[in-house]
Amino acid sequence: MKKNDKFAAIDIGSHNCRLLISERDQGITKSVFNSSIPTNLIKNLSYNNEFNYKNIKKTIECLNFFSKKIKSMDVKKYKCIATEACRSVINPEYFVKEVKSQTGLKVEIIESIEEARLSMKSCSTYISKIKKPGLIFDIGGGSTELSCFNIKANEIVTKSISYGVINFSEKCDIFSSKYVTDDLNRHFSNYFQNFKINTDKKFIAIGSCSTVTSLCCVFLNLPFYNPKKIEGYEMSSNDVERTINFLEKQNDKELQKNACIGERYMLLKNGIKILKIILKKFPIENIIVTQKGLRDALTEEIILNYEKNKS
Repeated sequence: MKKNDKFAAIDIGSHNCRLLISERDQGITKSVFNSSIPTNLIKNLSYNNEFNYKNIKKTIECLNFFSKKIKSMDVKKYKCIATEACRSVINPEYFVKEVKSQTGLKVEIIESIEEARLSMKSCSTYISKIKKPGLIFDIGGGSTELSCFNIKANEIVTKSISYGVINFSEKCDIFSSKYVTDDLNRHFSNYFQNFKINTDKKFIAIGSCSTVTSLCCVFLNLPFYNPKKIEGYEMSSNDVERTINFLEKQNDKELQKNACIGERYMLLKNGIKILKIILKKFPIENIIVTQKGLRDALTEEIILNYEKNKS
C-alpha cells in the first residue's frame, strides 16, 4: 500500500447521507474528509410506502457530490451502503438503479443484523472496557437499532425497531401518540425475552446517535457543537434525565436558538421521546457518547481487506 492511499465509506441513512474518507499511513488510519448532509430520504413516504421523488432527487444530488469528492481525492476503494430507509420501502430497486445511473455509485442495501455488527465494530474501543452487560443504541431517522451484549457470556441480541426521529411524528399523525408510545413500550418490553442475563443489574450503554450527542453538548453547556469535546464522554442516566427535563421546559424558539440544536430541534424532540422509553425499560447506569458509526467500521474493513489482498 502506498503512503496516503485513501479509502471511503458512504452511509445512506433515513435522514442523512454520510461520507467518510480515510487514509492509512504506517498502520494508522486517520480521517481526511467527513461529511454528513441531511436529505430526509424516508420523509413523506407515499401511502404505498414508496420514496418521495423530491427526496430521491435531493439524495442523489448529495451522492453526486460524494462521488465527485471520491474521484477528486483519488480514493482507491469505496463502499456505499443503505440501511432502514431502503429496507422499509417497496421500491428500493428503483432508487439503487437511479443512484447508479446518475452518480456511478453502487449501493448495497444491508440487513439490520449487518448494521448491528458494523455498529458494534465501530464502538469496539468502548465495548472492550465494559465488564458488565451493555447496550448500544442508535436512534436513526427511520429506525432505532439496539444491540445488547454480554461479553463474558459471549452473547449478543440485536433488534431493529421501525421508529426513528423522522417517522415518529408521521406515525403519530397517522395513528396517535398513545398508539405509538404503547407500541414502542411493547417492542422494548419484549426485547430481553431471549437474553439470559440478570436485567436488574445496571447497564453501561453506548449512544451513537445525534440525540445523545446533542444532549451531551447541552449538558456540557458548549457554545457550539464540538465533536472533540463529546467523543467518549460518559453521562450518568441522571445527567441525561436532568438535561431532558431542562430541554422539555423550553419552547421551540428557545431550542432553535441553541447552537448545539438549531434547525434539528424537532428531530431532537422526537429522539428524546424514544430515548425516554429506552431509559425507562433498560437498567442503564451510564451512557458513553460517541459519533462513531457504520462508516467508521466500514472504512476500517475496506482498508484491512485491501491490505490483505495486496499482501
